[in-house]
Amino acid sequence: MRAFLLLLLTATLSAAGLKVGDEVPATRPATQLQGEAVKDFEKGKVYVFECWATWCGPCIGAIPHLNELHKKLGPKGVVFTGVNVWDGEKDAASADKVKAFVKQQGEKMAYAVAIGGDVFIKDWLEAARVNGIPHAFVVSEGKLVWAGHPMEMNEEMLGDILTGTFDPKKSGKKVVAGPPVDPEAEKAQAKLNKLGEAMARKDWKAAEAALPDAASVLPPEERQDLIDSVGATIALAKGDPSKLYKMLEKVAEAEADDAESLNELAWDLVTNPQYEKHLNLKLADLCAARAVELTKGEEADKLDTLARVRWLQGKREEAVQLQQKAVAKSADAEMRAETQKTLDSLRKGVLPKADQPEER
Repeated sequence: MRAFLLLLLTATLSAAGLKVGDEVPATRPATQLQGEAVKDFEKGKVYVFECWATWCGPCIGAIPHLNELHKKLGPKGVVFTGVNVWDGEKDAASADKVKAFVKQQGEKMAYAVAIGGDVFIKDWLEAARVNGIPHAFVVSEGKLVWAGHPMEMNEEMLGDILTGTFDPKKSGKKVVAGPPVDPEAEKAQAKLNKLGEAMARKDWKAAEAALPDAASVLPPEERQDLIDSVGATIALAKGDPSKLYKMLEKVAEAEADDAESLNELAWDLVTNPQYEKHLNLKLADLCAARAVELTKGEEADKLDTLARVRWLQGKREEAVQLQQKAVAKSADAEMRAETQKTLDSLRKGVLPKADQPEER
């Protein structure tokens, strides 16, 4: 059923750089989106870093396989992390798109997920001469024991690595995971590669043209995910975040009881330059107000965000009142200084420039 995936964008480790048997880099994914971040490679456990992107059809096609392995082997000590690369690290809007995609997956993508970041890409993918995804790195005892297409991983292989019975000599060979490739599989590969290549060179017109064919080769339940994600990426690149907003609305619904996530989303919606021409103040207000409600108006950063939203809505007096509360609720001197600075600026009729989300 998924034989075509065995052909797609598999990269190999060259003799130079990071290769099987080497100590792995100390670099870890930059931003954890769900699940626990991998800090140390514990003895007795196996770690899988599976590199993927929202625009990559084969990556999305591999998610069910990885999720199944995670469910079976996670309790036994195999730790899976889907590391988003060449995608969410670009800017805050791209990161939002990745977060929205992951939230939409829900239990279909139950393993840990992170955004790799530029340093991870350099130290892992580029060091291993990897130029295609999806691509998985399998680590045991701090060493790279296997690398290749995630669809080539199976329960037996990972189980052998976990028990220490895996033969390292096989690490450079393919693990057969399906029947021989047939002409139909080759056609499917060509359609997915056409989309991936267009996205990589930012040829949005070609990507839009290739998207329907690429989606058609995925299992029915996964087609819309690819269409939504790639469509949002293309629209955002053209300066239209409306499709991304629809994804973020679903995230807001899913995170309706998570004050931190809602506040982060609201702040990004009103401070990210890529949204500036098409501000979605309705969604920002919904998220910010709910975050304040959940924290009972006791947390300064939530009040500060809502004050900014209300100011942008033209409700300046209310914004000043909210900012006054933010100053009063500031937990430490640094926060109090920041909120007071904003309050002073608002009283002068000026909305101060916002910090970048990661600086806040």
